[in-house]
Amino acid sequence: MEEIGEIVEGTTSYFIFKAIKEIKKLDYVCVLHENKILSQIWEIFNRSDGTFAKANIIGSTEERYMVRTPFSVGEKVYRADEETIKKIVGIENEGIYIGILKDMNIKVFLSPETLIQKHICILAKSGSGKSYTMGVIIEEFIKKEDAILIVDPHGEYTSLRHPNFEEINAMKKFEVSPKSYAKNVFEYSPVCSNNRDAIPLLLDEVNLSFQDLLYLFPEATQIQKGLLYEAWKNASEKRIYTMEDILEEIKEAKSSAKWGLINQMEQIMAMGIFSKYYTPLDEIVKKGKCSIINMRGVPPYIQEMLVSILLTRIFEERKNNSIPQLLVVIEEAHRYCPERGQGKSIASNIIKNIASEGRKFGIGLAILTQRPARIDKNVISQCNTHIILKTTNPNDLKAITSSVEGLDSSSSNEIQTLPIGVAIVAGMPLACPIFVEIRTRETRHGGK
Repeated sequence: MEEIGEIVEGTTSYFIFKAIKEIKKLDYVCVLHENKILSQIWEIFNRSDGTFAKANIIGSTEERYMVRTPFSVGEKVYRADEETIKKIVGIENEGIYIGILKDMNIKVFLSPETLIQKHICILAKSGSGKSYTMGVIIEEFIKKEDAILIVDPHGEYTSLRHPNFEEINAMKKFEVSPKSYAKNVFEYSPVCSNNRDAIPLLLDEVNLSFQDLLYLFPEATQIQKGLLYEAWKNASEKRIYTMEDILEEIKEAKSSAKWGLINQMEQIMAMGIFSKYYTPLDEIVKKGKCSIINMRGVPPYIQEMLVSILLTRIFEERKNNSIPQLLVVIEEAHRYCPERGQGKSIASNIIKNIASEGRKFGIGLAILTQRPARIDKNVISQCNTHIILKTTNPNDLKAITSSVEGLDSSSSNEIQTLPIGVAIVAGMPLACPIFVEIRTRETRHGGK
């Protein structure tokens, strides 16, 4: 190993050393202190007698070893080798290839099983590379022929069909090349969106449950809910009933409270999102298929309703093992699952259910937001893998450092100064947060 310095001050959690070779912040270094100890440089400062650095301890080559005696003055500090870094930090040798360790040529892989079973969230301010990073992960999942469902409010992800010829020079560093996934990527959209290139997304209106109806009328009063229940109960006496049958039953009610329900029901039916000729769920969720639910141009209330009903049915079908395991990607997740006091969404409950129970049934959740402070904290806390890109809002920084394991208030400065395309990755199975240069996308980025 290359010697780069000598310890001048030591504790059981960090040491300060005087450098004799060029060093940079975030470099990994080793000390032979009973065992080989890996540390990372977090501060560098110059004094009249030389250059000094503070390095925080990450771990040891001996998993059960714990530093219990301070580092001694005069102990040698070495530059860490690739194998030591990968072993102690916990970097996989294969899986979901997201980029390389910053300033090093070590490829960073995430476990697809961990992402499905433990969930992932990507947090960043607008324009910092949040959707770009998710695009990289989706490319990798498509290669593994997993099923993917993307809730896409802006229609950004259809670009996965087109090869990226704009960043060919940057690709060399990451050993990737332009590629199209047109055979795997399918776009669905409700008729009311006017996205004419998309496959129409139609929900099943046959034999709706009473709970389905409550999703459609989240603001209904108790009296209206009673009328709705009576109408549903009467309509369900038929072997096959539709929304038209329920509407006719509501019209038969004597209460004046029926008029608000009639108006809302007619508006919902006019939007054309429910049909007897619905889109089969096993067509949307299929192994090797990436289905994009393009919500561009869809009113927010309809978006919430679609997300709520679609995810509820996916959850139920996965419980019955009727569809393959899948990754559900939710862009702008604060819209659909807001923190208490930050608004309401009828999609909140099912997203929280998937976050807490989806892992049991093979539903992975990928949450993306530019406003971490506005998304339900319980959902973020259920994500075991966090990818954080540049964020500057004080409330969002506080939300990130309080909910991501391995980060503290002192990490705020690092998050605010992250270059575009560099992310902090934290969570299982990593021993500590790592800085990763996100690899170039093989497909065109649609979020510019």
